[in-house]
Amino acid sequence: MADTRTETSLQAGLKKSTFQLFLATGAWVGSTALMSFGPSRFWDFDTTVTFLAIAANLIAGGFMLHSFFRHLKNMDELQRQTHLEAMALTLGITMVLTVTYGALPQANLLTSAQPANVLFVIGISYILSVITLWLRRTSE
Repeated sequence: MADTRTETSLQAGLKKSTFQLFLATGAWVGSTALMSFGPSRFWDFDTTVTFLAIAANLIAGGFMLHSFFRHLKNMDELQRQTHLEAMALTLGITMVLTVTYGALPQANLLTSAQPANVLFVIGISYILSVITLWLRRTSE
């Protein structure tokens, strides 16, 4: 009788890629914070250090994207399909809401639009899309 506690190679690969994605995302978030707050708090707006922080952020972002694509490849077909559809929904939602949000200052309904606010739309719509699609698929 087979041991049900042993991981399949798919599960092991997904677990490993999830951890790598977690580390890469953490590095990107940390480098984003350093790039954003470092010039005023740590190095008194030194241009060279600021450019190095920007370069580190771009490199960390590249590693995060690479980790995410490796993570997608380690998913089974249902998981991958769910995430790809969630990304498509997120893109559409973000486009529609970003255009509307960007028009609010011209309509004098907002003093200025902050591009970083769009990240909240992206994050929330992606998480909700994955959860909704996954629950719909697994309850059938």
